[in-house]
Amino acid sequence: MSNKEKLMETFDFDSEKTKRLLKKAKILTTIRTSVISIIIFVLLCVSIITINMRLLNDAAMNLLVIEQIMDTIARPNIYMGQYKIRDGFLTGELEYSTYRIVGNKAVYNGTYSTSYNIIPIVSGVYGCSGRGQLLQIKADNGYVSFNNQGLKEMAFYHPYLEYKTYQNDLILLDEIDDNKYLEMSISFDDEYSLEEIKSMLPGELKLAWFWVNTYSLEDLNKMKGQYVEIKDDIKQNTVQKTYQEPKVLFANQVYGMKGIDAAGEVIDDPRNAFIEAVESALKMKYKQTQFRLLYDYLSASSGKIFADDIKIIGAVVTGDLNSIRLLKDLSFIKAATLGTVIDKF
Repeated sequence: MSNKEKLMETFDFDSEKTKRLLKKAKILTTIRTSVISIIIFVLLCVSIITINMRLLNDAAMNLLVIEQIMDTIARPNIYMGQYKIRDGFLTGELEYSTYRIVGNKAVYNGTYSTSYNIIPIVSGVYGCSGRGQLLQIKADNGYVSFNNQGLKEMAFYHPYLEYKTYQNDLILLDEIDDNKYLEMSISFDDEYSLEEIKSMLPGELKLAWFWVNTYSLEDLNKMKGQYVEIKDDIKQNTVQKTYQEPKVLFANQVYGMKGIDAAGEVIDDPRNAFIEAVESALKMKYKQTQFRLLYDYLSASSGKIFADDIKIIGAVVTGDLNSIRLLKDLSFIKAATLGTVIDKF
């Protein structure tokens, strides 16, 4: 007798009892399968969420470090305040506030955000408010640049470029009330050491930031003045040539060292922090080309950056009206541009 025949003798599949047993077994099997599927689904979701969170956290921390490095080696007299990290799925956003120190007061400088992601092809869902975006407003003597908060951006003139005109906002000081704190960029006629600059500038001034010379001969050739052809709109023939002034740089285009820390305390020698920040930037995966060019220029003489390699070609100073007036008769200052002007009280 076959197994099937034996099974048929043992169970009566047409009986109500057998049907109930089979139905119960089927329900239990379905429940067990559903429970296992739910558990697997939950574990998979938890794993995906955990991996997404950890990878995004790493990306956010790397981006935060880059922003902190940029605050150390660039961004004249601008400091990072509070920040927020918002994670999504595969992408997130770092948002942070910034401020300037003018005199002994902090001035809100705007809030900026930048996106990060796990997979490069995944775009950030939050967008980006770039630090480099400036507003230009027509003025009597050209254009004046402002950041997204409406604060005036200072200009910088490289000493090795010959400009036909230099901005000199020192002549505006007589129009400013005595009860003001001022922020001003000054561009020098040559490069100097940190010690030389400190001895040359009045002690009453607060040296908020030092503009470091990071420009190669190739960079300067691209920035120098040149004649630009103006073509006819119809025949595209050259009608005339006009002279284009050498490039004037703004706060989002220069590198340098903080002269005061985030609390407004004077930093005696900021060169070590600047060098360490540049070296740390090389270990990051962001903006590698930018940081490599910076490092290569500063270390060109020996392959390593030393304090003596740091040459200063400008600065940002802050103080009251009387202290800023002390800059008027200093012959080594080629240009001076006002930044933020605020009330003392």
